Amino acid sequence: MNGRYKMVCAVVCARISPNFIEKIHSVRLIPLEARALDFNVVADFISKACMCLPGIIVAESGDLYNLEIWRVKSILGRDFKYPETIAERTAIEMAHHTSVAGRRLIIDAREDDTDE
Repeated sequence: MNGRYKMVCAVVCARISPNFIEKIHSVRLIPLEARALDFNVVADFISKACMCLPGIIVAESGDLYNLEIWRVKSILGRDFKYPETIAERTAIEMAHHTSVAGRRLIIDAREDDTDE
């Protein structure tokens, strides 16, 4: 890995009700290679991935180092919450599966390029 972290952030922009995802507006995959992995890198990565998208950012607490919600809001400069409903958890699960698949595709493609 050459001392670099290879990451992919998946963003699911959706309209949700408490129990269901009503509509998926867009899905984004943003790749990033970083020399260090700390809160500032993660916060900047999330901010960049969510740029120009409306609504509240919802993410797992572990993704943001278990910080209090008010701190995450102040750092991101946006409304933020940890998942509370079935639909919010489903949207996060969708983003997680998308990011894992996207990361595999990106890393496999880069490794194929370096093999040639």
